[in-house]
Amino acid sequence: MRTLPTLVIGASLISAPALADWHFRGTPNQWNAAQMTQIAANHYQTCQTFQQGDATGGARFKIDRYGDWQESYPASDYTVAGDQSYRIDFYPDSHSIQTTQVASCDSQAFAQNFNALYFRGTANNWAADAMALVGDNTWSRLIHFDGQANQRFKFDLTGDWSQNYGDNQNDGVLDAAGGDIYTNVSGDYVVTVNDQTLVYSLRAVNPCTADCAVQPSLGAIYQPDKTTFAIWSPDHSNVTVTVNGTEYPLSKVSDFNGYTDVYQTEVSGDLYLAEYTFQINGIPVRDPYGKMVKPGTGDSEAINIVMDMSRTRPAGGWAERPALVNREDAVIYEVHVRDFTIDASSGVSAAKRGKFLGMVESGTRYNGLKTGIDHLVDLGVTHVQLLPVFDFATCDGLPDSDPCYNWGYDPRNYNVPEERYSQVPTDYEARANEFKTMVNEFHKAGIRVIMDVVYNHTYANEMFENISNRYYTPTDLSGTGNAIDADQPMVSRMIQDSLAYWVDEYGIDGFRFDLIGIFSYGEVVKWGQALNQQFPDRNLLIYGEPWNGYASDPKEAQRVRYGTTHKIAAEHVGVFNGAYREALKGSNDDTRKGFMFNQLDSTDAGWSIYDGIRGSAYDPNDSRNSTWFRNFAADPEQSINYISAHDNFGLWDKVFLSLSSNVVQNSAHQILSLTPPVNLDYAKRVVNFGMGMVLTSQGISFVHAGDEFLRTKTDNEHMTVPSAWNFGHHAGTHNTYNAPDSFNSIKWHRRADNAATYKYLKDMITLRRHHAGLRMTSNQDIAKYLMVSRPDAFGGQLVTGHITYPQDTHNLFVVYNSGDKQTISLPAGDWTLAVDASGAQNQIGLSGNVLVEGTAVTVFTQAR
Repeated sequence: MRTLPTLVIGASLISAPALADWHFRGTPNQWNAAQMTQIAANHYQTCQTFQQGDATGGARFKIDRYGDWQESYPASDYTVAGDQSYRIDFYPDSHSIQTTQVASCDSQAFAQNFNALYFRGTANNWAADAMALVGDNTWSRLIHFDGQANQRFKFDLTGDWSQNYGDNQNDGVLDAAGGDIYTNVSGDYVVTVNDQTLVYSLRAVNPCTADCAVQPSLGAIYQPDKTTFAIWSPDHSNVTVTVNGTEYPLSKVSDFNGYTDVYQTEVSGDLYLAEYTFQINGIPVRDPYGKMVKPGTGDSEAINIVMDMSRTRPAGGWAERPALVNREDAVIYEVHVRDFTIDASSGVSAAKRGKFLGMVESGTRYNGLKTGIDHLVDLGVTHVQLLPVFDFATCDGLPDSDPCYNWGYDPRNYNVPEERYSQVPTDYEARANEFKTMVNEFHKAGIRVIMDVVYNHTYANEMFENISNRYYTPTDLSGTGNAIDADQPMVSRMIQDSLAYWVDEYGIDGFRFDLIGIFSYGEVVKWGQALNQQFPDRNLLIYGEPWNGYASDPKEAQRVRYGTTHKIAAEHVGVFNGAYREALKGSNDDTRKGFMFNQLDSTDAGWSIYDGIRGSAYDPNDSRNSTWFRNFAADPEQSINYISAHDNFGLWDKVFLSLSSNVVQNSAHQILSLTPPVNLDYAKRVVNFGMGMVLTSQGISFVHAGDEFLRTKTDNEHMTVPSAWNFGHHAGTHNTYNAPDSFNSIKWHRRADNAATYKYLKDMITLRRHHAGLRMTSNQDIAKYLMVSRPDAFGGQLVTGHITYPQDTHNLFVVYNSGDKQTISLPAGDWTLAVDASGAQNQIGLSGNVLVEGTAVTVFTQAR
């Protein structure tokens, strides 16, 4: 009989101080304190069945240390999907939480004879490493053995050696207080113990072969004779995949191509369109790299589909990508797929309305006026930015007849085209082909395609939590309770791989990041570098919102903010210029006004106008530089200039409301009463003025769909009726993310009703695209060739910009007048009036003093 080695007798003999009891509090128990079960010294557990939440939010909970709210985790409520049961594991030393979906709490617990079990041996210097209960009476842990002489181990029930097991007979069955177990194995092994039979085993985790070293990515990698399945599993070794009903074990492979903690297997045969589901510890999990998913398999099933993407190419092959010499040449048009064509007035074929293919159906008209893609070509935009088009949770599996609506900021499968926008979502090959055809037809029309991507959070924790909670930040940064932690290397790599996949496979030309401010700029640098190195000829547009979900972030200094935007300039990543937006229009959500209404709420806002016209150029020597200082762009392409987007009030709604009287709003920005504007012609002039400023400022111009013809998001366009501004508790026009089509759809009759506004915007886009002086490509050129002035004589109501850019055929003199008509002096020489408040003009031979209109952008040109 072997005896316990003396070198470990003194290991951790002193008892640790008693831990406080930990309590569950959440919506299932009306936030009362329910004591959790202690599984081990650093492990507490409970099982809870969640309904749909309570009056103030969805299904959620916290872990409370003393049951009195003195200390609780996480900082914000931990959210889960409703109508589910979860086993909840809490680890006090790290305050980490793991939720595992179970059929019911009555049957959730695995049978066990031991309260806990620890592995101890030479492989871990005889430390007590807790093993995981992975099945009935089954404990497991991944151990790395180095094959050294006298390599041995034992099992400890208590962590203090008072109850331990070895093997006296070398027969694979444990004996109480038995001798050390010797082994000469080398490499990674899964050590398993059955606490009922006392049988233990070591299962080798196969090293990476030559085949796995060349796998391009994770997920299901199809070949005609086999498919390789691979998934990241940093916390658990019990990983399997079920393919067409047959379960296969996965083995851990050596790190490769920057991937770590990957489990992989190969399944022989032609598995094209086979259904598959990964399981970790017996729990089905979705494939984060999945290329297709079965509709209606959401929280619990997560059934992915093996795809051969080579079969999904657009008919006739890929068209040539539209040229983009400089990123500053871009004019971006933001649009939601369903909104664009779902209304019958779009003229799109009934079967294609609200679909990918409806976006690109040509020849559509409303009373002879162009609609759809023909409208965009006529308007002159260079890019469409599509609101989220990868698979989102809302409306999952519902028929077209269901009016369910969502913007799509509740992602579930990052690499799968949204089923709602496919004509045949269960024809997986066709679904991918429809998306590619849409992109290809836009390219044929001379328009590039940008995806709005939502990598900052998930629909619910269920998306990744059963793989690993390392996917999520400990602090809720998104406002949704499930912010993605891209500081985890493999999570960051997943985002990088997803971006590259959309560019490579679907021909995407850029990305708009929802809440890019959640991410550390160092990770964004990696993504930008990877994309630009892999696709050096694409001139991809990458930009996002440099803020988070109103959270306090312990890593604030490392995140993408105005103050750190210059650090991502080399990677050609930009951000939305919110300071310029608000200086122009005022507040997003109420009636406060900005410069385009001839009002400024502060001196600083006045300088935001001055600097915004110059592209908010960053100066590293400016003593005012800070997290939110308005001058942030180290390159003009980093400033995305806009005054409206899908969030908040649309442009016409904002102007209409701000010029109304007797406006009463509640705290949710709902409209309780209003008296419509007296002068609608002035209101339309304000719209033109604001958009004219955006389109003549340095940087990249951005237009929200329908602004060109005064789109309203009031219910059925009843703008004079207060109730038409409201939908549910989300304030209707202020936030229409799940409002019905009556609010969100584009009504194409407005293209006819507001032809003058449309002409103005079209003329301004044409002006911008014809004059390189409005699209300078460096801050150095802007400083040298653009002189912006705010003459004191006009009290801040008038700003001028004199452009002498040598790469333009003309000098430009741009006057921004928010007040009444004014007489100004032109620079020396003869000038031509090119644009006034109504659009393009051609009045030649002007010099000296001229009268410029109020509430207008006036542009004069001078041939060089």
